[in-house]
Amino acid sequence: MIWYILISLLLVFVFWILLVPVIIYTNTDRNRYLLTLPGIFRAVVVPHEGLFRIRGWVFFIPFKFNPFEQKKKKAEKKIPKKKKKKRLWKSGRFSTMKGALRAFRIKRLEADIDTDDFNLNAWLIPVFSAVNQENVRLRVNFEGNQSLLLDLRVTLGAFLWSIIKIKYRSFINH
Repeated sequence: MIWYILISLLLVFVFWILLVPVIIYTNTDRNRYLLTLPGIFRAVVVPHEGLFRIRGWVFFIPFKFNPFEQKKKKAEKKIPKKKKKKRLWKSGRFSTMKGALRAFRIKRLEADIDTDDFNLNAWLIPVFSAVNQENVRLRVNFEGNQSLLLDLRVTLGAFLWSIIKIKYRSFINH
């Protein structure tokens, strides 16, 4: 009986991971950068001594990570490096990447940019006005201000499904 409960809890956990959205949130005005899978994982970039460090939580257990901290290296034996062959661009990679990007949903995008080029700014105004929608607001300013607010969401199930669908189509067509 206990095995049925454990297996059902494991299945619920897997479905939770596949169906809950992964949230990527960026706000440059407030210096806030966040990656979260609600209830399971959360990582926040925090300013620290001129650069930044990463604070996170996995199942409500906090951790800190400083990517710029020097770590002691152990003495390693030198292994001769093999020459790497240059890989050619495979057509399947581009279509897989394009299909995977379709799984992402923009909940909110606000960008206010200045390219420091008067002519380019003038050309971007009609382009941005054509692109603007309810949840996408792009603006050009001539004052030198730069800001970005992005709320991007993807469910891992939709992401995996789009990759599987693209791979299946390429398998069938070839």
